[in-house]
Amino acid sequence: MEVRLLGEVEVRSAGRPLVLGTPQQQVVLAVLVVNARRPVAMEALVDRVWGDDPPASPRPVLYAHLSRIRGLLRQATGPGGGAAARMERRHAGYVLEIDPESVDLHRFRRLVEQGEDRPGDDAARAATLAEALDLWRGEPLAGLPGAWAAQVRASWHQRRLDALVRWAQAEFRLGRPGAVISAVPDLTAEYPLAEPLEHVLIQSLHAAGRGAEALDRYGVVRRRLAEELGTGPGEELRTLYRTVLAGDRPPPGPASVTEDRSDPAPAPAVAVAAGPAPAPVPAAVTDEASLAVPDGTSHGAFVGASFGSFAGASVGASAGASAGAPPRAGGTFRRRALLAALAAAILPVATTAAHALRRDECGRGHGDGPPAVSVERAWELFATAEAFDQEGKAHDARAAVVDAVWVSEELVELAPDRSAPALAPAVLRALGRAGVDFGISRSALLDRLGDPVRTPYPAISHAILLRGWRFTAPVFLDAVVRNYEHTPGPASPRHLADVHTDTLKAAVLESTRTRHGTRTTEFDQLLAP
Repeated sequence: MEVRLLGEVEVRSAGRPLVLGTPQQQVVLAVLVVNARRPVAMEALVDRVWGDDPPASPRPVLYAHLSRIRGLLRQATGPGGGAAARMERRHAGYVLEIDPESVDLHRFRRLVEQGEDRPGDDAARAATLAEALDLWRGEPLAGLPGAWAAQVRASWHQRRLDALVRWAQAEFRLGRPGAVISAVPDLTAEYPLAEPLEHVLIQSLHAAGRGAEALDRYGVVRRRLAEELGTGPGEELRTLYRTVLAGDRPPPGPASVTEDRSDPAPAPAVAVAAGPAPAPVPAAVTDEASLAVPDGTSHGAFVGASFGSFAGASVGASAGASAGAPPRAGGTFRRRALLAALAAAILPVATTAAHALRRDECGRGHGDGPPAVSVERAWELFATAEAFDQEGKAHDARAAVVDAVWVSEELVELAPDRSAPALAPAVLRALGRAGVDFGISRSALLDRLGDPVRTPYPAISHAILLRGWRFTAPVFLDAVVRNYEHTPGPASPRHLADVHTDTLKAAVLESTRTRHGTRTTEFDQLLAP
């Protein structure tokens, strides 16, 4: 006899499925199986089946379900059915006596615990966890109604995610990133906000020499977290991002990544083979080395050189060039000239400040750890977004702005007094393209955008840009900040993560009413279609 709960509820005897009856009867059976060898009180069964809306006389209905389940168990453990299972009535409630190894859910738990007991043996751990993950056939208790079934699903999904992360980490430590790269991408669709899972995938891509894909993956995660949660990646993921940017590629474990001759534990069966490598990544993930400004090089010379190579290598690909296809000469040169012109307009900042920031806070020298993101990278991304805007590529422009905002956030966190003033002109120009105006002098606004410690202007500006809003009528930034500050509840934000989306929308809506005398009641009415 075999009972399956990790998917649709099934009871199999001699390899064939048995008829389980109504969904309510399946809930009763599932409750007894989940609590195998432990008594379940009648009151608990009523609650699991009907929740807060039980019938007037639930016990007779339950007795009928239990009687049919007894008959099902006799049928399942008949000749050729395998180990016996029986249901007993005890003082504390009903008990299902069944071998836990015949239940996929309990076998999964045992294998996961066994894997946890092998901290020093990654090969055994990976194999055991892979065996546990192979037991999953889909959503636990699929199709069963009620709050109890939903709670069980959520709990076991978390256990599966934990096991998956530990399996991937073990494979990575064994120097087998290919197994992770094959299995994990399809599973991230089920757990789109699981940073530990994304962390080990990015690690594996980097270790396998696929740094561009690793950086592209980080950009996807960053945008997803911003859109779904209004926040950014955690410190561990951001530290990994800086490591990938540095370009170093140490092996992940004792085995060689480029010459992996060991036999990997099989990837979980839920994964499929990895598809073809994605096309070259957009400008957000160009190699960090190409952005370095040599000492003694003028800012103008740097802009001309870096934006020229940047346009030819990256922007063409992200604008739609297929992988491996030669770029169109006319488009490449036109885009190169456009980016150079935009750079001259966007970057009226002192080269010395950028160099100092890069050396002191972001570069940290080649011997002191991996270099972090640079002011030049943020400028480049803002300029790229404007180029895409001028070409009518709104989606690409938004993606470049999102990357620029996250790079700016990291720079502001590393060195607020130096990076924020250097980035303020580019931020202001991006706000203008989004339909954000201002009612104070430009110099005063730049001072406030350059002061993230004492004003909320940088955090609120980054929040507006990150969400990709484009306003049909001018929205005045100083009015938005004032309204946000006067809203009861949230404190004056100094970091992007502290900006409340609902409060920001209300502040924008109120600023348009005050400035333009409109009667708009819905925030979405302010946005361009």
